Amino acid sequence: MGRSIRWPGAVLISSVSFLLTVGLAQAVLVNGGFENGTDPGEAMVLPPGSTAISGWTVVGGNVSYVGGRWQHSQGVRSVGLPCGGGISQTFETEPHQKYEVRFNMAGDPNTPPAVKSVAVSFGDESRVFTFDTTGHSLREMSWEARSWIFVATDETTALTFRSRTTECSTPAVDNVRIMTIEIGV
Repeated sequence: MGRSIRWPGAVLISSVSFLLTVGLAQAVLVNGGFENGTDPGEAMVLPPGSTAISGWTVVGGNVSYVGGRWQHSQGVRSVGLPCGGGISQTFETEPHQKYEVRFNMAGDPNTPPAVKSVAVSFGDESRVFTFDTTGHSLREMSWEARSWIFVATDETTALTFRSRTTECSTPAVDNVRIMTIEIGV
């Protein structure tokens, strides 16, 4: 017979290696649905530097932490980003790892212009997303899914959502998630 069977050991080593890699690459975003924090009632204005939304810091300008004012994509809270207002959260990442940010976007249909713009930054990269509020109402926001794949460059990365000052509008965000992407994908 003279054959040596080494499969079980190879499978075990591969499995442990895979689990360690996945464990290191997982990003943990806190309170992506904005459900934890100070109760905003209908809505409350939060100034830059505020941490009233657990896990998030208000940056740039004021934001609206919205409770009963409008329909949410999920849960009972979301965030409106008036001209220049934003929210940011820094979390652990694995350098050179791909991550996908997913979120839902709508906009305050009672503020002009109809097309809302939000700049999403992941570290040094950013991209602008838009949403047209034409025909929508506070009770029927028609939230839409958005996503973008980023590559981490450091051991921590800031994820920021900010309304653009050149096209002042009030985009709304909710249900923010971060997922790791398999390296070969």
